[in-house]
Amino acid sequence: MKDILEKHLERFSFNNISVLLNQPISLEIEDIINKVVINNLGGYCFEHNKLIHDVLRSLGFDVRTLVARVVNGQDIDTPRTHRITLLELDGDQYIVDAGFGAMSPKAPVKIELSNDSDQEYRIIKNQDNDFQLEVLTPQGYFTLYKFDLHHYTQADCIMGNFYSWNHPNAVFVNNLVIALKLEDTTLSLRNHSYHKIGKNNTEIIDITDHRQLYSIINDDFLIPITEEQSAKLFGITNK
Repeated sequence: MKDILEKHLERFSFNNISVLLNQPISLEIEDIINKVVINNLGGYCFEHNKLIHDVLRSLGFDVRTLVARVVNGQDIDTPRTHRITLLELDGDQYIVDAGFGAMSPKAPVKIELSNDSDQEYRIIKNQDNDFQLEVLTPQGYFTLYKFDLHHYTQADCIMGNFYSWNHPNAVFVNNLVIALKLEDTTLSLRNHSYHKIGKNNTEIIDITDHRQLYSIINDDFLIPITEEQSAKLFGITNK
């Protein structure tokens, strides 16, 4: 299980390039396989976690879809725009998430409520009785998103995907985000800042023109885009 998730995160990039290029995003599994696996164009949570969900189900695992609210450390009310997978294994429940970019956990996270854990990722319950996925940072635990264990369907994912792809205030409509979690390094690009995050240090590169962006996307993330598309991406995020 852990190997499947690790290899997925190392091989297939998280990105919202299709959103910014105004390309349709299909949630049909055949289209996701064609885009993410065959053409190596990557995608975001509704694509990656649909793919992981269906792979695990095909292997006989007990999985179902959940849809979470991304808060990123804030006490805010947000729509359910993040697809994740609930895995039930040997009487325990886990969150499997291949679609949270540079912050994606590289192993399933067990739902075991503890405020004293020193694990990289943990799940707690908040005052509203929702679960929270938290990641350990030098400043302490940081909440990534909130979720519950209600039953969700493909229709909920279609709605969340539509918001993420179309709403003028959606993060992915206004920012370029690309990530790839390699074995020892996490590559994370947001707009004009490119971070190569190692175990002991982080290299930060400022992106100053579309040709540099084109080179990084093609050579580092191995996403085949054209110079024309790169210029459009740079222009959108340079407003």
